[in-house]
This record gives sequence, structure tokens and C-alpha cells, in this order.
Amino acid sequence: MASCQLPTAYGLLIYSPAMDVPFLPTPLRRTPTNQVANLAEAVLVQWARQFRNVETETGLTVERLELLALLDHEGPLTAGDLSEELRVSRPAITRMVSGLEEDGLVRRSTNMLDGRSVVTRITPAGRRLLNRGRANRVKAMAVRMRGRSDRELSQIETGLRLLEEMLED
Repeated sequence: MASCQLPTAYGLLIYSPAMDVPFLPTPLRRTPTNQVANLAEAVLVQWARQFRNVETETGLTVERLELLALLDHEGPLTAGDLSEELRVSRPAITRMVSGLEEDGLVRRSTNMLDGRSVVTRITPAGRRLLNRGRANRVKAMAVRMRGRSDRELSQIETGLRLLEEMLED
């Protein structure tokens, strides 16, 4: 693997196959793929830690914010659909939806398609809270990116798009 530049939370890192990324967990072998994956894991954990306090401003857990985001993006869903999409048990989904419903952030109603099942939909208040939380995270990330050159921002964007592609595989 040839040398390349990787965006990190601390700027650009020049990676080469000879580079020693510390703390590669055993029994993983020192391959270029494992070293880059190790770095990605470390950087993503650091980014998550940096923004954990921003998440708490909404008063919701990350899981509940994820549920709201899914409803905002996909529209009304059944508990089974939510459970499958979020990879969470049905009882856990029921507890989350009940709590969000008590807070006025989601509403359950009869599914218009079959008239029997129940779907959950995000309320306007839920959408406002979700948007406020997202705006806070974007602002916090933008602060970290201030002062970066257009070239560096472009490289960060390229790296993020590659990560996004890998999630879709």
C-alpha cells in the first residue's frame, strides 16, 4: 500500500505501511488494513467522547435520538420495523417509544395501510428537539474544523465519504 493522507480529529495523518499505529489489539496482525482500522476506531471513539456533552443537552439518550432520527427520515414505522432497523429488542423499543410518547416527542396511531398494526411517528416537538441536537453537534464539529484550509477540508470530506461508503457495504 502506498503512502496516503488520512483525515483525523487532529489534522491530517500521513499513513504509510511502515507506520506503527500504537495499541493494535492482539491477536490482530500488523497489516495496512488493520492499522488504518485501528486508527479509525481510535479517532471515532475520541470524536464520540468530544461530543457526548453536546448530546446530553437534548436530555435524551443516544438510542432515543437515533430512534427519533429514524422516524424523521423514514416516516411512521411499526415497533417491529424500529426493532429491526435499530437492532434493538422489541421490549426495549416499546420502553423507548413509551418514554418518548410521554415526553410528547412521538405519537402512536393505527397503521392506515392495514388498520390493525400500530405505527410510531415523530411529532413536531420531536422534530424540533432532533434538529436542535443536530445543529448543536454540527456547530461543535465546525468549531473543531475552523482554521483548516480548503484542501484539508476537502481531504476530510473525502475520507468521510469513504467511511460512509463502507457503512453501506
